Amino acid sequence: MERYLRMRSACIITAVSLLFVAAGVSPLRGEGIRTSTMGNCSIALDDENNRLNPYDFGRNPAFLIYDFDGEWIRMRLNADEESGELKRPYDPLFSKNTYASFEGNKRLNDRQVAWGAFQYGQLWQREQARSLELDPYNDPFYLTDATKGDFVYYGPSAKVDYSVAITPRVALGAGFNYEISTGLKDVYTRPQVIHNYFKGNLGVLVEANEHWFLGLTGRPLRVQNRTEFAKTDEGYDNQIFRYAGDSLYEVRSFTSYSIREILRGGEVGVQNFFKSDRVTIGTIFTYYLAVNKSRYGSTSPEEVSYFQDKSYDFKFLARYTPKSIPLVLGLSGRSMDQDGWAKRPRFPSVLLYDNPIKLRSLGAGASYFIQPLRVTISGDYVLNAYDIEANDFAANNFVHRDITQNIGRFGVEYSAYNVYSIRGGVEVTDYLIDRWLKLPTNIDRYRFTAGGSYSWHLWQIEAQLLYARGTREDDERDQRDLSGILWFTRLQ
Repeated sequence: MERYLRMRSACIITAVSLLFVAAGVSPLRGEGIRTSTMGNCSIALDDENNRLNPYDFGRNPAFLIYDFDGEWIRMRLNADEESGELKRPYDPLFSKNTYASFEGNKRLNDRQVAWGAFQYGQLWQREQARSLELDPYNDPFYLTDATKGDFVYYGPSAKVDYSVAITPRVALGAGFNYEISTGLKDVYTRPQVIHNYFKGNLGVLVEANEHWFLGLTGRPLRVQNRTEFAKTDEGYDNQIFRYAGDSLYEVRSFTSYSIREILRGGEVGVQNFFKSDRVTIGTIFTYYLAVNKSRYGSTSPEEVSYFQDKSYDFKFLARYTPKSIPLVLGLSGRSMDQDGWAKRPRFPSVLLYDNPIKLRSLGAGASYFIQPLRVTISGDYVLNAYDIEANDFAANNFVHRDITQNIGRFGVEYSAYNVYSIRGGVEVTDYLIDRWLKLPTNIDRYRFTAGGSYSWHLWQIEAQLLYARGTREDDERDQRDLSGILWFTRLQ
């Protein structure tokens, strides 16, 4: 489900930023509207959706039973768009995502808790140049034609997590993400893209003592994208370009055709959380492996691509609360080594593409509550160091970049009487990261947020407005993001 929920970030300016954010792990439930409206501050800002525990910082479903603090149900409305010419070659000029969702949690009995969400939305990718895929940068193998047109995708998605306490100190959890969507292109070659995504979520949690949690997670993954071509309304045969890297491609002409891309894989993770009166520390180590294959043809499908992706990822987050001071200090870090390589089954000894990535990150944050004014101030700083290679052997094109990325965040909130709050924030990123090195370099992104909440009786309304702009020095092109979110929550 994560991919579909992030379709609003289909353009690279937001998508790659979310993919490679090194310090702040986005909260899952509700996606943290409070932290988002406060400039994405997440290292030290303590929030009900951004707590330092095995669920909010690692989505271990077994922790739900410990984290349960009341039943509620929520309706969410979302609309956002991205536009601009500062983008990769196959990104749309304009992308608009709208959806409605329902979300809630419930205690089934003293030992069981469940949480779930259902969403239905529309993704409109306008002026999509040549690309015939939902995500043409998923791997080095991609489809194009010679036209520019609009894709419109519709579809539902669902996510569910469940937790059961086996003993007072041992809990198990299970869940899944599922989505399906169908997109149509409005001009020749008029392909239909059917996207199907499933990701499981399994967890074990052991409370070693009152200060220490140990957790294990496992997440099997299967993603299928099927592209189908039929006789066009214009009466012409379809002609597509089948790429393997940037320079190696084959031209195919046909009346009807079917292309199926399937990714299978998964990840396993180990979690370690320590909590005392003043200090909380969480660490997560994750190993990920996935294989992406494509088969072409309607009657006798032929396997034509193979892409393997593997990563080792270590994250930590620590928070310290001094005695008698309404202050929270935070420290975050990440070390990730990732590698993806591609071959064609017909030529198994020929390496087409290699894409190793290294990320080293360190961040710090602080959050302070000014009690007389009822104002919370929070700030983060993250320093990321990337080492990225994009080696296209067929094109004899070898790109290597050492990138230093700075991220600054600042947020402020005024709250009164537990009834209403007003929030604002800014996030500045000085270098957007593109795994495939297709973006123009040195793009700065400025993200401004505002929002608030109002509560009465058992109801709460929360809202967010966002404006972001990506710019590049000495370049008239830019990228703009606009979004609005509205929550209606009822406590049970």
